[in-house]
Amino acid sequence: MTPLAEMLPTMTDGDLMSLRANAQRLSASNSATQAATAAEVMPLIDAELAHRAANKPVAVKKPRVVVKKVLPVTGHQTALDTSAA
Repeated sequence: MTPLAEMLPTMTDGDLMSLRANAQRLSASNSATQAATAAEVMPLIDAELAHRAANKPVAVKKPRVVVKKVLPVTGHQTALDTSAA
């Protein structure tokens, strides 16, 4: 079985947040084993979340392109002679 520390970088942000919530809940558990394991895991999860927050790509705003509205031209309008009218 893969140790949890090696699995943390492959987890999604949602999975990490759920794991942290579960570890926090278990740290307040009556079981000494569960509390000790949760206390070991929480700093690793926090470090991975901090690493991801520091390396989060910055969104670049693209300039807005203004699209001009062009009315469609039908064939019969272009074929009419306006000087004869």
